[in-house]
Amino acid sequence: MTTSNLEQDWLKKLKSGDKTAFRFIYDQYYKYLVVTAFNVLGDSDAARDLAQDVFVELWKKRETLLIASLKPYLRRAVVNKTLNYIKARRIDFNDPATMPEPASNTPSQDENLHAADLEKIIHVAIANLPERCRLVFTLCRLEKLSHKEIAAQLDISTKTVENQMTRALLLLRQSLAPYIAEGMLFWLLFYL
Repeated sequence: MTTSNLEQDWLKKLKSGDKTAFRFIYDQYYKYLVVTAFNVLGDSDAARDLAQDVFVELWKKRETLLIASLKPYLRRAVVNKTLNYIKARRIDFNDPATMPEPASNTPSQDENLHAADLEKIIHVAIANLPERCRLVFTLCRLEKLSHKEIAAQLDISTKTVENQMTRALLLLRQSLAPYIAEGMLFWLLFYL
């Protein structure tokens, strides 16, 4: 039996309420979803919680779900949950009380910024992007889709994808500038 046929068998059993099939799906994909969420958040506890939430929803919606392929469906579900998690906890950059402490503009302090703090600041900046801009940026940089694939998935032109990416990078550069030295910022946005 091929993997696709095996997945369809699991999904069929899941729809009928088979807890063994659910457990098998859980065991097969839980770690994958945790790693996927962790790669975006950098917070292992939150990543585990989000992966659990995906499986809770899978069980609750099991009778009505139309899933062509299980792994991409679960990946999309955890990415969406992760983005919603970030959005719910986003920082208002216009409200000084909610902002993390900025590093001093001296290069030595920028260089000493801890990687974990920097990662959180980056994810907050991504979460603060306008919705369409954030979605295009996430699909391109975090899910590694090409502009053509993004355009097809979102039913927009590749030029729109390019414009959204340009906008996202500009907004991220502006948001991250107080925290990161200019040379490092360029490198970070290029490789992010």
